[in-house]
Amino acid sequence: MEIDWKILIAQIINFAILFFILKKFLYKPFFDLLENRRKKIQEGIDNSLKADERIAQLKEWKASMERKNSEDRTGILAKAQSEAKKRESQIIKDAEEKKATLLVKAQKEAEDLKKKEAELTKRKTIESAFYLAEELLKESIDKEKGKKISEEFLSKLKI
Repeated sequence: MEIDWKILIAQIINFAILFFILKKFLYKPFFDLLENRRKKIQEGIDNSLKADERIAQLKEWKASMERKNSEDRTGILAKAQSEAKKRESQIIKDAEEKKATLLVKAQKEAEDLKKKEAELTKRKTIESAFYLAEELLKESIDKEKGKKISEEFLSKLKI
């Protein structure tokens, strides 16, 4: 077999030209495309990890907010109960004071009414006594008639 050196050199030159053209126009864009694709995949993975971290932070924040809200609710409820007890005791105290005031007022009114009734009774007794004396003096009374008038007077007073 004989080697034709001209054809071999032409083949080597053609191969070198083809290699250069393929490297310049096909391999380089293809490898750049692969590199860009690898970068995008890596960015996606990084973004996914960041999102997972952010989700974990948000879950932790949510849990802490729920704990804080629970503590706040407990505090507010305790404060409201305390305030309600204070108001209840104040209302009871005010009611007791009003009760005492009304009781004193009612006792005073009862005493005034009792005094008025006593005055009225006294006046009626005096009027009746004057009436009796007038009746006794109008008639010339004997002892029996005077006794009868006195008994009538006393029976009227008991009514």
